[in-house]
Amino acid sequence: MNNLLTPRIYTPRGFARENPFPDLRTLDVGCSGRKLPGALGMDMVESPGVDVVHNIESVPWPFENNSFDLVFMNHSLEHVANVLGALGEVHRILKKDGRFVVQVPHFRATDAYVDPTHRHFFTSRSLDYFCEGEKIAEDYRYVSFRFRKLGFWYGWPHPSKNPLREALKKYMHGHPDFYDQYLSLLLPVECVTWELGPVK
Repeated sequence: MNNLLTPRIYTPRGFARENPFPDLRTLDVGCSGRKLPGALGMDMVESPGVDVVHNIESVPWPFENNSFDLVFMNHSLEHVANVLGALGEVHRILKKDGRFVVQVPHFRATDAYVDPTHRHFFTSRSLDYFCEGEKIAEDYRYVSFRFRKLGFWYGWPHPSKNPLREALKKYMHGHPDFYDQYLSLLLPVECVTWELGPVK
């Protein structure tokens, strides 16, 4: 797979309403009632759309190694106590050329703190600890696995139709440390989104 998958999930018209990847085996982790169309849904609570009832915290997950083309986590990673264990499982079950798309609240967003079940808060650099080529991943070897960072977005992965907002987005993406540390105090975004590939 050469093209990014994220823009086909978070579309300019909203969250995908039809299966965007009919040829891919996809797992939606922590799907609840809002599962990505066409995906296998895993959640700890039995509800409509959940195909596999399993607690994310309980590893290993009930899937074979290298069994998914795409693993999707939409506002679920922030609920997980053992982030390292969950990311290790994502890496294990992804195929060599698979993709991991994850969206979480940005740490400045009010929504990050409203939900008392949120356990972790994320900046643009939070997943760098697990990404090949990032200095912080070399300095802090918390895990043996690595991902490749293929895409990162403040918010959704599309240009804004508002020219001022689009200019701001470009500045934020070009200066993520300055944005996270200072500018986000004045202009917070709701979420951050990554697309990663496993290094195998």
